[in-house]
Amino acid sequence: MKATPTSVLGGGFARIISIATAMGFAGMLGSLACMSRGTRGRFVIGWSAWSLVLGAVGFALGLWFWRLLWRAEAEKDTAHPARRALIRYSVFLGVLAFCCFVYPIRFVDPVRRSEVIIGLGMAIAVLTFVGWFIFQTIRWVSANELKDGESE
Repeated sequence: MKATPTSVLGGGFARIISIATAMGFAGMLGSLACMSRGTRGRFVIGWSAWSLVLGAVGFALGLWFWRLLWRAEAEKDTAHPARRALIRYSVFLGVLAFCCFVYPIRFVDPVRRSEVIIGLGMAIAVLTFVGWFIFQTIRWVSANELKDGESE
């Protein structure tokens, strides 16, 4: 079964989601190319032609994520190759996002680097807890919903 954005979400909203995600990835990867170390080891943001290249790669990665998601959503079998491909791709994007998050640390003054790493670790811990809390809340709210075809 071929999944399309309109069969899963609706055409206009699906386009907005996919383009916004693609633009986010383009900005994330494109901005990495603008970072450099200036004179006296200072962090400098400047234009680089690589920003366009990495931005285009990020845009494609974002669009491809939603294409895989729609394909996997259309399949009811949880062991279907489309779902496994989505899981592998999601892990890849998670690792990529983590690397993009950690990459700028190399521009931090070595004297302050340990403080920054501790702060980032605390931020990751807090964000992980908030994500877990949201997930648990959604599970708790969804537990009392009727499944399709069931009646009270």
